[in-house]
Amino acid sequence: MAGLLTNSERAEKRAQVAELNEQAMARFSKLFEKRSGADSSHASANWQKTQQVGFPTFRHEDWHYTPLQSILTTNFDYAKSSVDENACEALALPIDAYRIVLVDGHYSSALSSIDTGPFQVSLLDNQELLPAPINSEIFLHLTESLAQQPVVIHLAANNQAEKPLYLLNISSGKDGEEVNTSQYRYHITLGKNSQAQVIEHFVSLNDKAHFTGSRLTVEVGDNAQFKHFKLNSENEQVQHFAHNDIKIGRDSQVLSSSFLLGAKLTRHHTSTQLNGENANLSLNSLLLPKNTEIADTRTYLEHNAEYCESRQLHKVIAMDSSKAVFNGMIKVSPNALKTDGQMSNNTLLLGDKAEVDTKPQLEIYADDVKCGHGATVGRIDEEQLFYLRSRGIDGKEAKHMIIIAFAAELTESIASEELKQAVMTSIRQRLAEV
Repeated sequence: MAGLLTNSERAEKRAQVAELNEQAMARFSKLFEKRSGADSSHASANWQKTQQVGFPTFRHEDWHYTPLQSILTTNFDYAKSSVDENACEALALPIDAYRIVLVDGHYSSALSSIDTGPFQVSLLDNQELLPAPINSEIFLHLTESLAQQPVVIHLAANNQAEKPLYLLNISSGKDGEEVNTSQYRYHITLGKNSQAQVIEHFVSLNDKAHFTGSRLTVEVGDNAQFKHFKLNSENEQVQHFAHNDIKIGRDSQVLSSSFLLGAKLTRHHTSTQLNGENANLSLNSLLLPKNTEIADTRTYLEHNAEYCESRQLHKVIAMDSSKAVFNGMIKVSPNALKTDGQMSNNTLLLGDKAEVDTKPQLEIYADDVKCGHGATVGRIDEEQLFYLRSRGIDGKEAKHMIIIAFAAELTESIASEELKQAVMTSIRQRLAEV
């Protein structure tokens, strides 16, 4: 049949991919050797994992829609730019928060808040080990091994942080054959009965290409409340790979929403575990790729205890010739009775050549549970558009109203008015040409 590879062609492709992966691993090995704090036991353990896992082989199912050619053929170097207070303020969200600033993966004491309120903040000790991942993959271990100054944050039991914790990550690119890479690593623990809101924000210092790696792990204690918002508004030349883990205790309530509104190539994982009875999770994302951008988002959720509830809503607005991917998994363990888990993926296609691939999945090993998933893909409703235009609304404005209404279910969940306005501004900027 036309388009199918012969056995010899497949063997040749496998060999080519294996050789490419080997060369890429050698380049990253040199980068690991240049890492400051290379004696870190945590970094060393994860570098060994990186080598064991390896880059995806030919036609690896989990990486079928994420093109890695440019990453595997690029020479990377660590970035180290200086950012003054005025430049930082221009990039930061105008919110009243405890601020932690990392510039090119390095903690900046000058730009960070002196007073972090009830949050205890420190840099990872060289001999310290952070938690094992919930769901392992190559770029998770790569970030763990290359991150030069992991930040450890603790909120003690019975504490309620009145202001959000704002994690501002500023990355820079440069001209030349080598591309800058910045790796960000945070670990947050919340004691029982505590309450906190954390905002992750990724921005670019300039319009040059760079490769961002990010990893956030959170351990939420019993009866705690945790809200997490991530906003990625990096430039359109960036490749952004992230993997967040959230482990949730008994009677806790967690909301995590990601707004991925920048980058040439995005691959974002969120892995979660409901480990205590009566825990509640709301997990959401909004993607808005344009031009030829690719945005790939994946979730993995384990229901490991009884009477837990999870709600997932993942929305995509795909423009031009962009491509979006959603892959979600809910896994219910045998002892997770009375589980209630729902997952939805809704996509709005704005471009004639825009594509979406969606794959929601369930694995249920317990009786007496209520789980479901669904996906929808569509274009702007012409009747809605006609209705608005018949009332004197300009065609472009009418489209924007429909699109923003589509996203509103997620944006309206943002408690901070300043953060909500920043998200809406980013959405409108990307919709300007629609």
